Amino acid sequence: MKSIVHLLSGGLDSVTMLYDMKQIERSIHCLLFDYHQRHKQELLWAKHHAKYCEVPFTTMDLPDLGGLTEQSWIVPNRNAVMLSVAVNFACNINANTVTIGCNKDDAEAFPDCKPEFIEAMNAAVRAAGYSVEILAPYIDKPKSWIGWMAKDMGVPIQEVWTCYRGGEKPCGECPACLKLQASILCGQ
Repeated sequence: MKSIVHLLSGGLDSVTMLYDMKQIERSIHCLLFDYHQRHKQELLWAKHHAKYCEVPFTTMDLPDLGGLTEQSWIVPNRNAVMLSVAVNFACNINANTVTIGCNKDDAEAFPDCKPEFIEAMNAAVRAAGYSVEILAPYIDKPKSWIGWMAKDMGVPIQEVWTCYRGGEKPCGECPACLKLQASILCGQ
């Protein structure tokens, strides 16, 4: 049986994965990261879903990872930082698995969402001698499939946050908002 530390951002991918894993009734502990992102709403939605799914969660403060600007939506090496902290956390709570919501569409734009990146992170964990496996179950799935899964499982899609701009409401224009809109349309 897997004991999982799940990286929960509050976005469609990680929220859908939480609901998906919860159906299998695995031991799950969610890990949320505050890296001084301007889109703080995602943390509120992540906490909301962890509480709704009755899954314990821990919010960790990280240094400002920078990167998010109007010209770039990439936070350099963000997933490497978060996965490294998650492996440490997993070791401390005796979990044997870390999950992340990387998907096929994200791999096109974000270098740390590619299968070879996840493989490299696993190789580093093994080389360090730790018995924790990093899994990205949706890494070969497009966002449209995740949108369909969310709808099929009854995930309240209106209660996720993907917008990178921050503010009270999603902007509807940034790449994350556009991908969410497309995945919701495909999931209908």
